[in-house]
Amino acid sequence: MLISMPLRIAVIGVGRWGRNHVRVLKELEREGLVQLVALHDVDKVRALEVAKTFGVPHVAESLRDLESLGVEAVVIAVPIDALSSVSKRVAELGMHALIEKPVATSSRDAEELIKAFEPRSLVAMPGFIMRFSPVVQELRSIASKKRVHYAVFRRLSRRPPTARRFSILLDLTIHDIDLCRYVLNPSEDLRVEMASVMDLGLDKVVVAMLSDGVRKCLIHTDGLSLAKVREIELVCEEVFVRVNTDENTVLITEPSKAYTLRRIVGEEPLKAEDRAFIEKCLGKNVEIPTLQDAVHALRIAETILMMSQSKTNST
Repeated sequence: MLISMPLRIAVIGVGRWGRNHVRVLKELEREGLVQLVALHDVDKVRALEVAKTFGVPHVAESLRDLESLGVEAVVIAVPIDALSSVSKRVAELGMHALIEKPVATSSRDAEELIKAFEPRSLVAMPGFIMRFSPVVQELRSIASKKRVHYAVFRRLSRRPPTARRFSILLDLTIHDIDLCRYVLNPSEDLRVEMASVMDLGLDKVVVAMLSDGVRKCLIHTDGLSLAKVREIELVCEEVFVRVNTDENTVLITEPSKAYTLRRIVGEEPLKAEDRAFIEKCLGKNVEIPTLQDAVHALRIAETILMMSQSKTNST
C-alpha cells in the first residue's frame, strides 16, 4: 500500500479510551501528520456523538466501509475480548493497526496476529502506552547505566464494575509485565519465580516475582485500592530511584547525599504513542513495541495465572 501524507486514519471503538485517541489524533491532525477520516463503533449513536463533538467527517457502518473511504491505518480500542478478531479483519483489509493492550486474550491469539500482519508488511503496534511516559524513559536510561538489584512495580486502584469482567492480569498487570521487560531490557526473556492471584471478593490482587537470572522484578497489582498508586522503584547498587508515572516525578537517593526530586516534562504519553505509530506507518525509523512484545507479556501473564492456580489446587 502506498501511504499518503497526511496518513488517513480511523478509530475503531470510541468508548472512553477510544474517545481519548480521537482527541489526540485531532491534535496531530492540526500538525499535518494525519487526517482522521472516520470512526466505527458497534454503538452507532455513540460514534455519531463523538464524530460530531470532534468534527470527524464519517461514521463507518462496517470495517469494509473504512476501506472504501481510503483509510490506511486504524486505532483499535474495542473491548479486550474483541481485539483479536477485529485486528485480524483489519489485516485482511490491508490496514496498519495500533491495537490496544493486551491485543488478544491469549498468547496463541497474539501469535496469530503476527501471522496476519507480517506477511502483508503491515505495522501492528500494541498499545503499551506506559513505554511513552517521560518518567519511564528517564527510568530506562538510569537502569541502563546502573547495577540494578531489583525493581518494584505498583499499580493499585479501584476498578470500575465494567472493567471487572476482564482479568486483572490482562487489564492492569500486563502494563507492568511489559514495563519490566522494557526498563530492564534483559538479554533473555524473564521467567516467573513466584506468583499469586488472590480473590478478595470485590476484585483481585496480583503479586508476582519475575527474574532474568540476575535481577528481580516484583509486580503488585490490585483492583481494590481507593488510593490510585502508579509507582516504580529501582533498587540499584549505587542509587535508589522512585518514579510516579501519574505525577511525572523522579526521586533519586544516593549515598551521603540529599535526595533529589524532579518533575519530568514531556509529551502526553497517549499523544507520544499515537505519534510514534503514525511515524512508523509513514516509514520513519522509530522504536515502537511489537506484537512479539505482546506475545511475551501474555505468556508471562498466563504463567502467573497457571502458577497461582497450581498453588491453590495443591493446598
